[in-house]
Amino acid sequence: RGLAIPLAASPRSISLRYLVIMSDPECQLPSIKEDCKSSCPTQLTHYAKCIERVTAKGSGDCEPYYFDMLKCIDKCAIPKIGKMLK
Repeated sequence: RGLAIPLAASPRSISLRYLVIMSDPECQLPSIKEDCKSSCPTQLTHYAKCIERVTAKGSGDCEPYYFDMLKCIDKCAIPKIGKMLK
């Protein structure tokens, strides 16, 4: 469950106040999204090529490619996250 740590004794009361620290499960979202990148090779390639062009040119924007990549990753990750929440 949790670990009770006494914070302070109340001067007007004999009882102690406790802070209960619950152990948080590790967030799985970053690893799920990282695994899903392999299912989006086209979007990753387009985004990487855009970054190269913009870097070489010195100006530009890769926002549409970035959002296409995120949409693909999210489409893969959502069912996996849903299974964990059930």
